[in-house]
Amino acid sequence: MMSPLQEKHQTTILDNFYKKINMKNFALKSLLVLFIFKANFFTAQDQEVLLTINGNPVYKSEFEQIYWKNKKESIATKDDLNEYIELFKKFKLKVAAAEELGLDTIQKFISELQGYRVQLEKPYLIDTSSNESLIKEAYYRTVNEISASHILVKVDPNAPAEDTLTAYKKINSIRKNILSGKYSFKEAASKFSEDPSAKRNGGYLGFFGAFRMVYEFENACYNTKIGGISEPFRSQFGYHIVEVDKTRKGRGKVKVAHIMVSTKVEDSELKKQNNEKKIKELYQKLLNGESFKDLAVEFSDDRNSARKGGELDWIQSSGSYYKEFESAVFSLENDNDISEPFLTPAGWHIVKRLDYVPLGDFKSLKNELKVKIQKNIRSDISKKTFITKLKKEYSFNENRQNLNEIYKLVNNKGFSTKLVAENKKKLSIVLFSFDDSIYTQFDFADHLSRSKSRNRGELKDYVNTAYNSYVNAKLMDFEKSKLESKHPDFKALLKEYRDGILLFEISDQMIWTKAIKDTSGLKDFYSKNKSTWMWEDRLKLEIFSSTNEKTIKKAYVLKKKGKLKNDSILNFLNKDSQLSVKFEEGKKNKSDLAFLSDIVLSPGLNKPFKFDNKFFVVNQLEEIPSAPKEIFEAEGAITAAYQEYLEQQWLSDLAKKYPIEVNYDVLYSIVNKPN
Repeated sequence: MMSPLQEKHQTTILDNFYKKINMKNFALKSLLVLFIFKANFFTAQDQEVLLTINGNPVYKSEFEQIYWKNKKESIATKDDLNEYIELFKKFKLKVAAAEELGLDTIQKFISELQGYRVQLEKPYLIDTSSNESLIKEAYYRTVNEISASHILVKVDPNAPAEDTLTAYKKINSIRKNILSGKYSFKEAASKFSEDPSAKRNGGYLGFFGAFRMVYEFENACYNTKIGGISEPFRSQFGYHIVEVDKTRKGRGKVKVAHIMVSTKVEDSELKKQNNEKKIKELYQKLLNGESFKDLAVEFSDDRNSARKGGELDWIQSSGSYYKEFESAVFSLENDNDISEPFLTPAGWHIVKRLDYVPLGDFKSLKNELKVKIQKNIRSDISKKTFITKLKKEYSFNENRQNLNEIYKLVNNKGFSTKLVAENKKKLSIVLFSFDDSIYTQFDFADHLSRSKSRNRGELKDYVNTAYNSYVNAKLMDFEKSKLESKHPDFKALLKEYRDGILLFEISDQMIWTKAIKDTSGLKDFYSKNKSTWMWEDRLKLEIFSSTNEKTIKKAYVLKKKGKLKNDSILNFLNKDSQLSVKFEEGKKNKSDLAFLSDIVLSPGLNKPFKFDNKFFVVNQLEEIPSAPKEIFEAEGAITAAYQEYLEQQWLSDLAKKYPIEVNYDVLYSIVNKPN
C-alpha cells in the first residue's frame, strides 16, 4: 500500500532501556525509572554537599535534578523530600557496590554506555536555529497536505556521469513532451515512468504531508505551484518530475475497526460476486444490531486485525492505506459510525470509527516533530550548518589544493595501504587544521586506504566526497570530546545513564538472577512464609451454560442419566451450532463465581438455574477448603517476594559498609522548582 518513496521510522533512544527494565518483574524497576527517565534537565551547578557516602560527597544539584524530573508540582514538601532522599540513598548505595566490583570497567558496560552516549549526543550536534525552521516547515506540511503525481527515471546514486546524464536527458524530454501537449501527465507516467505502480495508477500518489516521502521529493512537491509541473530533480531513486494537483488541510488521526472480504484480481467472476454478496450480508447483520467486533472475529479475512475485533492501528493522515480505504475512514463523522461496503484493491471492507484525534497546534506537535526530524535526512541540514559554526569557532583552515597529490594516487579500487605507506614522505603537507589539531595528506590518505568504501564514479568526486566526510567527522569528534565541559546538562544526563546501567547490572547479580538460581534459598523462604500465599475456599466444578433454557435442560437430563461423557454431551447439543452450549471445568474460587451469588450448591448435580439472561447447570465435584499454595502454584509471586527480601538484606549490609550522612539543612533548602 505504501509508495517506495515513503520512509520508515526508527525506535527511540529509550527503547532498549525499557526493554531491559521489562525483563525483570521486580519493584526495583520503578526505582530505575525514577532515576533515569523523563526529558527535562536541571542545569544549575549548585555545589552544596547534600550527603556523603563512605566519605565521598554527593552534591545537592545531582539530587535536585533527579527530584524535579519526577515531580509534577513546582513546590517541594518536607514529606516528599524525606521520601525521595531514602530512594536516593538506596540508589547511591547500589551504584557504590557496583563500582567496588568494577562493573564500570568491563567491556559490556563500556559498550552499552557508549551506545547510549551516541544517542544522547545527537541534540547537541545540530544547529538549533535551522532545526527550529525545519520544525516549522514540517508543521506547515503536516497541517497542509498535498496531492501529486510523479514520473521516475531510475539512476543509481553512484552511477557514472554518462549514465546520470542519459537519465537526466530522458526525464527532461518527457517533461517537454507533456508541456507541449503530446502526452498528458498520466499518459506519460503510464508509458515512461520506471515506478512499477505507475502502470496501475498513472503516477498518482494521493495526498501526503511531511515525512511521508523522502525529503527531496517532498520539497519538490511543496515548491511546485498547484497545477504545475516541476523541473527535473534527483533523489536516491533517480530523476523525477511531479505534477501537483491540489492541497487540503491535514485530517488528524483516526482509529477504526474493519471487516474485510478478500478479493483478488485473478478471482473468478463467480467468486467476486459471492464476495460482494457476503459483505452485503454482513452489513445487513450490522444494521440489524449484531456486534461489529463479533462479526469481525468470525468473518474478516484480515486475520491480524480480526483477532482484535477488526481493530487497526491509528491511521495518521494519508499514505499508509489505499486511497479508497482512507477516503471511507475519514468520511465517518462520529465515533461508532459504520460505513457502507466499499471496494479497494485488497477486497471489500466495512469500517467502524472508534476514535478520532484532530491535528494539534504547533506547540502540542513540536516535540513529536523534533524527534521525527532527528531521525530524518532533514537532520543533515542542521548538521551542515552546525559544521559551519564549528569551523568558525575552532578557527578551521584548509589547503584544499593539496588534494591534488591524493588524486594522483587513487584508482577505481580506492587506495592500498601499501601505496600510501610508500608515499608517506611525499604526503606530509597539511590539508587542514583547527584548534591545535593538524591533519596532513598522509592522515587522509591513510584513512582512505583503510576505508571499505570503493569508488563507483568519477575519481575526483570520490576523493572530494571522502575528504568532506573526513573533515566533518574530525570536527564532530572534537566537539563530542567537549560536550561534558560545554554542556553541564549533557554531563548530568550521561551520568544518569551510567549509574542506571550499573544499577541494573548490580541488581541483576545480587537480586534478580540470584533469586532465580538460589532454589534452596527460595524453598526455605517459602516454607517460613507459607501463610502469605493462600488459596481461597474453592469448588471443583463442571459447568454447562447456554442462552437457551430448553438446551440447558437437555444438558441436565443427559448429565443426570450419566451415560454420556461431557464431550459427548457437548457434541450432541452443539451439532447445529458450536455456540449453543459452553462447557468448562476446574477449581474455582468461591469469590469469582458471581453467577452463584444467590445459589446454594449441593454436592453433585444441581438443577438448572438462570443468571443474567443465561442458564446454567453445575455439577459440584468437591469442596476444597482454604490452604497454602504449593510453591509451583505461586512461583512468580514467591520469587518476587524473595527478591524483595534479598534486596532488604543486601541494602542493610550496604548501609553498614558505606555509611551515609545526610545534611538535612541542605535537603530542606530545596523549596521551589528552578525556572
